[in-house]
Amino acid sequence: MSGFILNELLDKLRNRDASDTRFGSGLELRVAKADAKNRTVVYEYEVTEDEVYRGYLDSGWLSTVVDNATDPLIRAVVNNNNTVTTSLTVNTLEPALVGCRLEIVCRLVQFEGRLVQAVVTFRDAVKRGVVYATGIHTAVYRDSVAKL
Repeated sequence: MSGFILNELLDKLRNRDASDTRFGSGLELRVAKADAKNRTVVYEYEVTEDEVYRGYLDSGWLSTVVDNATDPLIRAVVNNNNTVTTSLTVNTLEPALVGCRLEIVCRLVQFEGRLVQAVVTFRDAVKRGVVYATGIHTAVYRDSVAKL
């Protein structure tokens, strides 16, 4: 991924340009840092009661975050909008408290052929060893997506 494409992506995220996002674009994720060399974007977020269900981060909320936090990163790498999600997986690992600060680490791990995959780690921003959840977003891209 070129540094230029990642910087363009970060500018959009910082300015809350939601033109490239879909469902869940109202998420208030703050970009904390980005590393073009390692293909990583880190967001910060403070957990509210809306995101906790039975003591764990809600799986629906996690799925929305994984999709929306990794989609711009994936699309910046393939440099086109013709991506289709083929798999989205989340795993809750540890209980989370309302008010805890999250670091949401998104990293592109595979870019091979038409397959692109990013992993997400939801960890405590203060106690870095505590991982609340993980996610994987797998997508394929095409030169043109067939119209229905």
